[in-house]
This record gives sequence, C-alpha cells and structure tokens, in this order.
Amino acid sequence: MNTTPPGLSEEETDPASLLRQLQEANHALVRQLTDRTVELNRVQAALTACEQTKAQSLQNEIERSQLLSRERELNDLKSNFITLASHEFRTPMGTILSSASLIGRYNGASDRDKRERHVQQIKSAVNNLTGLLNDFLSLSQMEQETLYGRPYPVDIVTFCKEFIDDMQMVIKPGQHVVYHHLEGPSTVSIDGQMLKNILVNLLVNASKYSAEEKEIELTTKVQRNQLVITVKDQGIGIPDVDKDNLFISFFRARNAIKVQGTGLGLYIVKRYVDLLGGTITFTSQVNSGTVFTIELPLTSLPAQPPV
Repeated sequence: MNTTPPGLSEEETDPASLLRQLQEANHALVRQLTDRTVELNRVQAALTACEQTKAQSLQNEIERSQLLSRERELNDLKSNFITLASHEFRTPMGTILSSASLIGRYNGASDRDKRERHVQQIKSAVNNLTGLLNDFLSLSQMEQETLYGRPYPVDIVTFCKEFIDDMQMVIKPGQHVVYHHLEGPSTVSIDGQMLKNILVNLLVNASKYSAEEKEIELTTKVQRNQLVITVKDQGIGIPDVDKDNLFISFFRARNAIKVQGTGLGLYIVKRYVDLLGGTITFTSQVNSGTVFTIELPLTSLPAQPPV
C-alpha cells in the first residue's frame, strides 16, 4: 500500500532528505542573518559617525559662540577702558599742571601756606593716577590670566600696621584707620602682594566714600585655618538696588556717580579673592556705612618666602 501523501515524491518524504533540506534551510537562514547583521552594523556605524559629527559640530558651534561672546566682552572692556582712561586721567593731570604753574608764582615767605596747599594737591593727584594705573595693570593681568597665588610667611599684624602707615598719604584729611588683630596666630602663609592689593582697594573705597574725620576699622583674625578680614566704614553706603551688581567691572552705584572712580576697585578685589580661593561678603545701609568681610584659606607655612 502506498503511504506517500498525494503530490509528494518518496524523496521529498524521506527522513534523510527532509533533514538535509532542513539543514540547508538553516544554513541559508544563518547566512541571511549574518548578512543582515553586517548590514545593521554598517548602518549603526554610519549613524554613530553621523551623531558624533553632529555632536562635534554642536560643540564647535558652542565653543565658537563662547569665543565670540568673550571677544565682545573684551572689546567692550577695551572701549570702556579707553573712555574711562581719557576721562579719569584728565582730571588729576589737570590738577597737577594747574598747581605746578601756581606754585611758581608763590615766591614770598607769606605764600608758604599756598605753596603747601598746591603741593598737597599735586601729591593727591599723583596718588589718584597711581591708583588708576594699578587698577588697569591688575585688570590687564587678570584678563590675560597671568596671576596666581604664591603663598609665603606673613606676620599679619606687622603687615597691616605698615600698610596703614603707607595709606595715611592716600586717605582723606582727618580720617584714620583703627586696626585690631582679634584672635589666632599672627604669622600666616598667604600671597602678601595679592592681600595688599585687596586691602588697598577696600581702604581706598572706604576713604573715598566716607567724609573727612571719619574712622575706618580694619580687623583680622585666624580661625579654622582661614584668615578673616573685615573693613568697616561710615560712608554713604550702597543702595539695595545696586548690591547685586557691586562686583561687576566698571559698575558704579547710583549714589557714587559724583565721586571720582573707575568702578574697578571691588571687581579687582573679587578677582583677587577668587584667585586666593576665598569668599567676600558685605552688609551695607545707605548713609550708615558698609562692612566687607573676606575669608581666605591658609596654606601650610613654607620654609621661607620666595625670592
């Protein structure tokens, strides 16, 4: 009796033949899967390369935008510098020339007070010019990122007392700086030149925005491996609306417009504090004065100061 299904040959229903056909079909399927995997890998690689190209292109665009923004900032800075320099340098130079011309006319013994007054005006104008030049030099160095801290041993008490003596020629008549070291060791490891630049700007501002005969307080203390400095004045204070912009370059508070200045002092202070890894905060009230507090981390004392 024939058991072969209708329409199929004996070869097609033979088990060995069916196994062989199944193996061939399996091999064909494996080849197809391999080919398809290779193709998928190629497509995936192309997509990855495309995404990387897009990501690199986006990164390049971001960097280009940042460079353009930086260039605009520098151009604005240069423009502000030129405008400011032409204005701020003109006033003290005019004072120097005028006083120098008038001194030559006061030859008599009775003219001594007049000569002395003009000599003081010249000294004050020269100090103003020196301050302006120092501000611009510091700003230039900071913008070129050529500054970095070089800590060395500093006796903070001696340092501040000598610094205050030097400041007597700069502050207004009758003003005096009261200094106290409140606690902690007096010898610390810090970049003395940067510290001096910070104090110069803070004390000049305290004097500039305070009336004659007013007292300026300077205190230092060492605690938790930090040097804490406060400068307190009895000046015009800072309006609330201007406080958020106080450390922006060339910014002048609205109640300080009539006082000669560049608007760079506190910006430079903030940059020096940042370079030293510290923080600066302040409290202020209009017509009641301002208190600046600076906290600077201290390093281990080196064997000797740099040469």
